[in-house]
Amino acid sequence: MSIRGWQAWLTVSLVGALTACGGPTGPVFIALTSDFADYQTWERVKLGDGTVEGLTGHPVGPRIGYRNMKPVNGVYPVGAILLKVITTSDGEEFFALSKRGGGFNGGGALDWEYLTLKTGSTGAPVVFTRGDNPADPDSAVPNSHGYGDPTATGVTCNRCHGVLGSERTDHVLSPVWP
Repeated sequence: MSIRGWQAWLTVSLVGALTACGGPTGPVFIALTSDFADYQTWERVKLGDGTVEGLTGHPVGPRIGYRNMKPVNGVYPVGAILLKVITTSDGEEFFALSKRGGGFNGGGALDWEYLTLKTGSTGAPVVFTRGDNPADPDSAVPNSHGYGDPTATGVTCNRCHGVLGSERTDHVLSPVWP
């Protein structure tokens, strides 16, 4: 068999193995720091003042939302990113949802990945934590980065975004953004 034949066979075999094992299905997008560089050019909306601490699992402060894509028939496409910027007394805090796809986060907000970001040296946000339950800055057990231990009890993203019924709005909870 030629090299090209082996490559084709290996590709088909790997895709088949992943599918048989319940691996990723459909397109997959993994948000990188570079995907947030131009967030200020995205659609922007005021999300409220967030004056009730603990109500949403995010810090108190005015919130501005940004999104790079709109939903199609009520569902965000793979590659969509929603970013919430909260102004606190300590500066800005960034929280994001990224439509990763591939069946990611099957036990919560299906296909969505959560990210926290910090302001980098250039002033642009940099991905700090990510996953289906990224480290929670408000949890009780700090890690070496000063953020909470993802295994600690406390607020998790899926606690709100992944609850039964949230799939009706593709797990996006803001009434401002359908």
